[in-house]
Amino acid sequence: MTPLAKDKQFIAILEMVAKLGNITAAAEALFMTQPAVSKIIQQRENHLETRLIERRHHPLQLTYAGEYYLQRLQHITAQYDSLYHGLATLNEAGHGRLTIGVTQSLGAQILPQLLPQYHATYPNVELRLVEYPSSEVENELANDNLDLYIGVLPVDNHKIHYQLFEREPIYLLVPPSHPAYRKPTKAVTVINDCRDLIDRQPLILENENSGFQRLIAEYLAKNNIDPQIVLRTASLDTGIKLVQHNFTAATFVPYSVWQSHPATAALATYQLATTELQSETVIAYKRDRLLTKQEKAFIDLAVAVGRGV
Repeated sequence: MTPLAKDKQFIAILEMVAKLGNITAAAEALFMTQPAVSKIIQQRENHLETRLIERRHHPLQLTYAGEYYLQRLQHITAQYDSLYHGLATLNEAGHGRLTIGVTQSLGAQILPQLLPQYHATYPNVELRLVEYPSSEVENELANDNLDLYIGVLPVDNHKIHYQLFEREPIYLLVPPSHPAYRKPTKAVTVINDCRDLIDRQPLILENENSGFQRLIAEYLAKNNIDPQIVLRTASLDTGIKLVQHNFTAATFVPYSVWQSHPATAALATYQLATTELQSETVIAYKRDRLLTKQEKAFIDLAVAVGRGV
């Protein structure tokens, strides 16, 4: 029997003793034996080091301490019942709050695919969005300040588990003012190697605490490519707009970001033929954490939408 169940049983015993004035009658009314009821009362009095029943008075009645204890115990158990009922309501009826961390660059691209559908299913769940760089969002998630996180692999924090949401190609955008620029003959040119376009050439990158930037940095290091980094930005949108306005530097962007911007005819757009450089978006949560139904539903929706992209 749980402590709460024991308290509720004891409340019933005290209430019945106060009503009937007799332990034997109280036991019969509660479908218990008289010795069992007497033992429970004695154990509780010993634990509290306080007499709860005035046995010298017939019929029996509660002491002042017994009346006070009964009232407070009734109040406490009612609070617990309210708490558990509230939790059940939040879990079953789709109420509550869901705090989602997302990087600034991904938010505008990913969330419109998810939030309208989710809100239609769970209209009573309050959604909170927190936009930080990847490393900060990962730390917030690991420290229980977020429920879920949408970001780009790699995820460096070992406390975080994730599911793949979307996989998309990464494009390299080269403006006419760039030294390696060649006038494009098609919207997207597939190439086997981008070394000649960026090695020792001007390049715009995201800030180093970005998940997307970690991906690009791993690719550059693996292939011994050493670009001339002329600008770092917190936003991929800023990078692509600069390149579109002929800023003398190339930049990497995921397909979804590239697609959301108006096409510029003069811009040379490249995609690697291999899958070595592609962006993998994940929905993440703290490892070994018990997920609520609302959180599971959001994860399932993200995975389903991602597969349909």
